Amino acid sequence: MSGLGKIKNSERLISIIVPIIAGLILLVCAIMNLNSSIWFDEAYSAYLVRGDFKQIWEMTAVDVHPPLFYFLLKIWSIMFGTSAVAMRFMSVFFGLIAIVFIFHLVKKWFGVKVASVATLTAAVSPMLVRYSQEMRMYTLVLLIVVMATYYLTLALEKGTERSGRKYWAIYAVLMAIGMWTHYFSAFMWIAQLVLIVKKMGGVKTIIKETAKRRTILLVYSLAAILYLPWLPSFYSQVKTVQAGFWIPPVSFETMGDFTASLLFFNKAQEVTGWGLMFGLLLLVGFGVGLNQTFKTVKAEERQKLKDVIWLIVAPFLVMTVLSLPPLTSSFVDRYILYSIVLFWALLGIIVGLLKNKRLKIILASLIIIVAGLGVSFVENRKPRGHIKEIMAETFAVAKEGEPIIADGVWTYYDGVFYSSEKHPIYLFENEVDYKYGSLEPIRKYRVNVVGSGEEFLKDKTSVWFVTDRNEEERGYRVPEWAKEMRIETEILLDHNAAVHFVKD
Repeated sequence: MSGLGKIKNSERLISIIVPIIAGLILLVCAIMNLNSSIWFDEAYSAYLVRGDFKQIWEMTAVDVHPPLFYFLLKIWSIMFGTSAVAMRFMSVFFGLIAIVFIFHLVKKWFGVKVASVATLTAAVSPMLVRYSQEMRMYTLVLLIVVMATYYLTLALEKGTERSGRKYWAIYAVLMAIGMWTHYFSAFMWIAQLVLIVKKMGGVKTIIKETAKRRTILLVYSLAAILYLPWLPSFYSQVKTVQAGFWIPPVSFETMGDFTASLLFFNKAQEVTGWGLMFGLLLLVGFGVGLNQTFKTVKAEERQKLKDVIWLIVAPFLVMTVLSLPPLTSSFVDRYILYSIVLFWALLGIIVGLLKNKRLKIILASLIIIVAGLGVSFVENRKPRGHIKEIMAETFAVAKEGEPIIADGVWTYYDGVFYSSEKHPIYLFENEVDYKYGSLEPIRKYRVNVVGSGEEFLKDKTSVWFVTDRNEEERGYRVPEWAKEMRIETEILLDHNAAVHFVKD
């Protein structure tokens, strides 16, 4: 076998082994928290897919996200079950496939050695680990964006040649799929459109050359046509978001928290001591390494580096600008998870391209330390949801069939996920104000939803009540329907309380 043949065989082997190793690293990190308590966003996802596909379409149309993720979660739950682990594993699955495409994308840009390092650094991104553990659409969006970028790279190589049409078509389909999954995928499509125009010689050249103009028109027309069925629902959702949303306005604190999430998946105020020091050192090392890399690589690689940086920075800038007054803020770090993971891949790209061995070792060491601290934060974080623990404590002492009443829609959404025939969890509808689109599935599906407490409790001698605890006073609310009942048992946890009310 010739030397060239040996190199190709070696690259093929690396192209198999490295994604597997990186995938195993992500898998091990992700599965550590798959059985933790769910929180509202996940509870909503799980509740929504109790319906059929038509109902899922209707319910998402009055919320804020498009329906594709929920369709896939519905199919996944039919195949693998509805436990927290089973449903969260879909996000792990998408994350693992994304890792494979990251390898092949970077390999296409910079070669197999650089791709190997970049894939490993992307796999240990704390944000990727965190959102591979959540029953939401973020790793799916990451996968779609990385796949689209890969096929766009192939399409741009072919230009307007006939052999490139399939790549352009795939890219158009993936853009549409991205918009059917999460609207903020559009920020990447905007960034990539700028690159497409640049690679094709600029606006004037595209206008003059029929083949280039036709290619762009066909690609974006196909994407738009595939998205048309959802367009009326999108307009309706825009009105809902502009009317009022939960996301706080952008501030300097927002930028600090974003940087802390980028590196550690943590709030800025929580990153102190060694974590703060190593985080700052990594940012400095990144800047120095990037500068050195720009000076030493060839012009072609330098341009590719600039393109990667653009794809990372542009979505962040667009999201920031669209969140400034008088617009309603939409700045949420996880909404551009794809940019964050690409940043971690860029760290690996720089390590792979650096000629200075000492700087290469220092930067690689800092990446390992910061990733280790970040993943540790992820695995040991304070959970967003706490309902599982109070439910387990209640189930352990409640009689079979004894009703458990949720204190309002938010407790109900979380709690009903753990409901069973032995321990049913109910909601009194007379206490529900259906002012948010996210509450419409409750009205539609009515899983253990009853009219009022007075009517429901007529023939009940005892009932459990699950509620939040007041963070300051550590107390809990006693509902009106329980004022004439006696407290038999109290289960008091840090964030929740379960109270057993009995009629004398």
